[in-house]
Amino acid sequence: MFRRLLRALGSKTDDSPKMDSATASSVGSFDHYTDAVDTIKQLKREQRHDEAESLLLWCIEQTEQEEFGDPAPWYYKHLAIVYRKENRYHDEIQIIERYLNNASSPRDDLQKRLHRAKELAENKSG
Repeated sequence: MFRRLLRALGSKTDDSPKMDSATASSVGSFDHYTDAVDTIKQLKREQRHDEAESLLLWCIEQTEQEEFGDPAPWYYKHLAIVYRKENRYHDEIQIIERYLNNASSPRDDLQKRLHRAKELAENKSG
């Protein structure tokens, strides 16, 4: 099923399959979460945010399961970017806080992004 998604990336038609829970569970067809980077970039370029979100969440779960070092921040940052583009500031805050809670030496850019997301969320609700 995920192979159909990859083939559809070459096509920009609206009839390409959307990633549902069944498709999301098959993202395991990647040998490693780092193999998904190009696909994530393509999905973001095509503004297929739901599919990018599903794939990024899978990657985040994979990086959190590694037994050494901090989780890879790239996936959290790009999911935060997707959430910001959709004005989903509370989701952006949650994913950045998830990273910060799992990282022993968190990146400054994600801490700054968290601060800005909180400002945006406050302005949206206020």
